[in-house]
Amino acid sequence: MYRLYGKPYTMSMVPEGTMDEIGLEYELINLPDGRSTDPDYLKLRADGLVPTLVDGDHVIIEGSAIAMHLADHHPDSGMAPALGTPVRTLWYQWMLYLNSMIHPVVANGFHADWYVDDANAVESVQRKAAENADALWGQINNDIAGRTWLCGETFTTADILFLVEAYMHFDYPAMFAREKNVAALVGRIQARPAMAAMLKRHEIETVDLG
Repeated sequence: MYRLYGKPYTMSMVPEGTMDEIGLEYELINLPDGRSTDPDYLKLRADGLVPTLVDGDHVIIEGSAIAMHLADHHPDSGMAPALGTPVRTLWYQWMLYLNSMIHPVVANGFHADWYVDDANAVESVQRKAAENADALWGQINNDIAGRTWLCGETFTTADILFLVEAYMHFDYPAMFAREKNVAALVGRIQARPAMAAMLKRHEIETVDLG
């Protein structure tokens, strides 16, 4: 059985949601807030962050990487497009873009103190992170016009990542009100039973986008 180490309202929702959608059995271990200092966990992941997946003797870190690993190991689930197809390339693009471009802006906002020594600069970092986040979601909104799911007509792990990142926006109700294409896609994703259950489990206050 898979063993997932995570925390509420973090990137561990991405592999958690992936396993829920596939219908896999797994053990979820929620760690305390902050970087873990547990010696046993640090043997799995030296930075003390989450998520981490233990798959037998295999240890995988980072939410997007874990979700991609799970999708590839359960190809019949359809959570990753077929290898060698243009849609597969689009899947790679979204999994990496959301993880490498959107999530660092989230981190800037939530953990501004990680990036500055001067406590007086925290507010400035947060303000700039908010500006950058709004600009990036505006670009995404234009890019996804007319799409059913991020990667065409099939729901994939990219949509789960999209949902999680959208609800990590510093003011997601306002962003959804502005970015109609983003809101429509989030509405379709969160209407799926597994996604609705995950959001409820993490006590995320969702927006009615029906």
